[in-house]
Amino acid sequence: MSPSLLDLQAAWLCPQPGGDLGSALDHPWGPLHRPDWVARGLVVWPRGGQWRRLSQRLVCPDAWRALQADPPGLRARLVLRWWADQAELRVDGTAIHAGDLFDTACRWVLPEQWWRGEPLQLELRLRSPLHDDGALLHSRIELEPLDPSDPLGVLAETRAALVNLRREAGRPDLPEPEAGWHLLGHAHLDLAWLWPVADTWQAAERTFASVLALFERFPRLHFAHSTPALYGWLERHRPALMAAIQAAVRAGRFEPINGPWVENDCVLISTASLLRQFQEGQWDSRRRFPQLAHELAWLPDSFGFAAGLPAVAGATGVRWFCTHKLFWNATNPFPHRLFRWRSRCGTEVLALMTAPIGTDGDPLAMERYRLEWQRSTGLARALWLPGVGDHGGGPTAEMLEQLQLWEHQPEAAPQAHGTLRAYLAGLEPHAPALPVWRDELYLELHRGCATTRPDQKRHNRTLERLLREAEIAAVLAGSGPGADWRPLLFQQFHDILPGTAIPEVFEQAEPQWRAARRQARRRRDRDLAACLGGGAPWDRPRPVSTGRPWWALQLVPLAGRHRTVRLPAGQWQAQGQEQGPAQWQALPTQGAMAGGCWVQLPPAAGMVAQPLQHHPGPPDATAPAPSSVHQPVWVAGLRAGNGMLSVELGPRGVEQLWDRQGLPLLAAPLLWQRFADRGEFWDAWDLAADHADHPLPWSWQGLPAWRERGPLCASFVWRGRFGASRVRLEGRLLAGTPWLELVFSVDWRQRHELLRLEVPLASRAVRWAADTAGGVLERPAEPLTAREKARWEVPAISWLCSVGPRGGLALLLDGPQGVSAAAGSLGVSLLRGPTWPDPGADNGRRRQRLALLPASPNWPQAAVPEHAQGFREPLWLRPAGSAAEPAATPRRFLPPLAPGLQLIGLRPTAVPGEAVLAVANQSPRRCHLELGEAWEVLARVNGLDEGPVAQSGEAERMLLRPWQLGFWRLRPSGAPA
Repeated sequence: MSPSLLDLQAAWLCPQPGGDLGSALDHPWGPLHRPDWVARGLVVWPRGGQWRRLSQRLVCPDAWRALQADPPGLRARLVLRWWADQAELRVDGTAIHAGDLFDTACRWVLPEQWWRGEPLQLELRLRSPLHDDGALLHSRIELEPLDPSDPLGVLAETRAALVNLRREAGRPDLPEPEAGWHLLGHAHLDLAWLWPVADTWQAAERTFASVLALFERFPRLHFAHSTPALYGWLERHRPALMAAIQAAVRAGRFEPINGPWVENDCVLISTASLLRQFQEGQWDSRRRFPQLAHELAWLPDSFGFAAGLPAVAGATGVRWFCTHKLFWNATNPFPHRLFRWRSRCGTEVLALMTAPIGTDGDPLAMERYRLEWQRSTGLARALWLPGVGDHGGGPTAEMLEQLQLWEHQPEAAPQAHGTLRAYLAGLEPHAPALPVWRDELYLELHRGCATTRPDQKRHNRTLERLLREAEIAAVLAGSGPGADWRPLLFQQFHDILPGTAIPEVFEQAEPQWRAARRQARRRRDRDLAACLGGGAPWDRPRPVSTGRPWWALQLVPLAGRHRTVRLPAGQWQAQGQEQGPAQWQALPTQGAMAGGCWVQLPPAAGMVAQPLQHHPGPPDATAPAPSSVHQPVWVAGLRAGNGMLSVELGPRGVEQLWDRQGLPLLAAPLLWQRFADRGEFWDAWDLAADHADHPLPWSWQGLPAWRERGPLCASFVWRGRFGASRVRLEGRLLAGTPWLELVFSVDWRQRHELLRLEVPLASRAVRWAADTAGGVLERPAEPLTAREKARWEVPAISWLCSVGPRGGLALLLDGPQGVSAAAGSLGVSLLRGPTWPDPGADNGRRRQRLALLPASPNWPQAAVPEHAQGFREPLWLRPAGSAAEPAATPRRFLPPLAPGLQLIGLRPTAVPGEAVLAVANQSPRRCHLELGEAWEVLARVNGLDEGPVAQSGEAERMLLRPWQLGFWRLRPSGAPA
């Protein structure tokens, strides 16, 4: 027995297989199933929510009783740490302490009667997690001196261990003068995870009330917490608590460290959503806490960070980025603790890999961390974040007392409490000498998050589009404030959108997703109907027609091309000119198997509203004349084409594709695969690294069969079955469309499986590119470094494309989804079947759309991003408001943007009649933004509508550097100032 420590692990008793009590360490289950844990002295038992009841009779050692004086000079604590999702400690039948998977420690002060020799009967009830075996990690009694000078020397052993740590690190026995701690209380609080959102509000109340009470007991304590969405809820529902928090903020004790609206996922959302996360977070924080500068983004737990995040964050005034998650890398330790993170456009943020979250005041753990921080950065002063986390909790009195105990010991580094902003300010002078990171912050773990729960990804991508369209419609109609993004931003929290929460979270999110989609759709349709109605400035001479008027509106400023769409059956007409009266021209149509008819619309360049006329009636049984169809589809046996690409079917499905020059694109048929994916530790999060070694059979039924053979559309169907799941693949080739669309439908009933599509490439790639949050990222096709090899599955938003000397092939996604690429193939993960924490995460009817697009000579010149946007975003097709009034002449709201430029958003400002346009340069060349005569550009601004941003001249004001994100305040030409 140590003079100051009594190990209790060997004294715990538990029921044995025969029913008698025996040593918990000797239970036969442990050595058989978890010998590694038993070798470390852990008390272990099986996973799956199973209870383990431990008991022991605790008596104060005689040697310790002899040390205790009158008045007492010592304090004894029962110190426990567990891995269990529920824990309860009872002493003599009275409940003393409770915890869970997040509140995993106890430092209970033993009562005075124990010192007098009265034994205590301890009972510890622990329940194992559903996903992992349970463990009692350690249990002991620790002595603490009440006098900081430690006259009895009970801290001597730990003090000696601190000296040894420094000697092993090549440091002096005592801390250097510049060494020290910057202490900041923290409580990581997931908005949802293994609990529903309603529990989060209660946890926040408990956490913040506890912290405010601790401020009274510990006058030096400072506390920091993120999430504007949480402060907004408190302001609405707990105004008294929020008022107390704001008073503590004004006093400098409570620090909001907000950044985005929530601690969001940063790799699965579009650039527009990532931007809006930071905009809403900044706008709300400035309004709610105006006395502070909000220049930092606190994202400790998100599952990786896109390379474009510095550009998006920097546009909204963020200068510091803080996370801890890169320390979770399973393969390659992240090399930096403090660095400059630079995006492709050159924008930088200062990045801090923070101390661990959910820590206590253990002096040895703290010193190990500080020495590693000093070794990595050369700086001797480190940040420490005491506080229970994940489900809230924050710092406890026990933690703070432990910190106070060690601040008086010369072997421990000095302590100072303060704000995160103050600590970051002390790091600022070191910025010029910091290393620069010019890449994504890829988390070498949790690779399944881009594929798990595809329903959440579908809701997200649909609502992203509807909100952007609703804001565009509000600008065009001049109807005032834009759409409400906050319901979407909340669901982008890093344990909701990735699909890594319990079923209740998604059940409760479903009606919120649907309500937000309905609201955005109604707002968009109302404003567009008002915008496209009669009256000035739309009142122009109109050609006479007896059909019902319709509008076809392209809400993105893309280059003009013929589009083949499915509309109600009948005859369709369109005008051929964008300005002035024109004759109605009959459009080619073809009856559609799914109902209605296929119609080929004339090309519309830019953001254009095209008037159409519909003459209802039965579908025209006669095929349109080939001369009336732009790039008509032809079918010959098992081959089909449209002049832009052609496809050959066979016993193995899609067996070959050719581009417009007749060059083959596939080295072998498309390969639909399934693998055993017996998840790793984090089931819903992680793909099994060896899944490719465990293929499973897949049976297709016969040959693909043509369903439609016409000049506007040729489609085929192929059916199959495996396990309890039935699949249906529909391929579609449309006139004037440069891609082959694939619609994969499945009634998915599998567990712990991975469904993938592999695309074998005829032309080997030297690198590949993909659309990511914040911009395009290119990677080598043949990974050379260990870090490149670890990126065998990455998230992509809407496309990926091979790049080789003979051109490439693009895979368009209705994503986000997990993808991979090599010199000889492209791959996309379609479905998974994890069972924890949601037993039926991916199961049910699923439908996913993909497309294959020839990309020669490379992805920028083949306009792959623009085609991906056209693939994902349908035209707005609606009848005009009045059947008696023919539609107006075509109207172009925005010209097509220059190649490489992408519209991120167009939204109204608080000034009536004004709007802010956000555009990203997705190319490696400089591009000018041309808006035509319909818009007056007022100023170039930043991402928060602040400005103007200084530019050297008019031409420079409209210039975007490679990969740059730009913002302009504008208004319609001729509008009153």
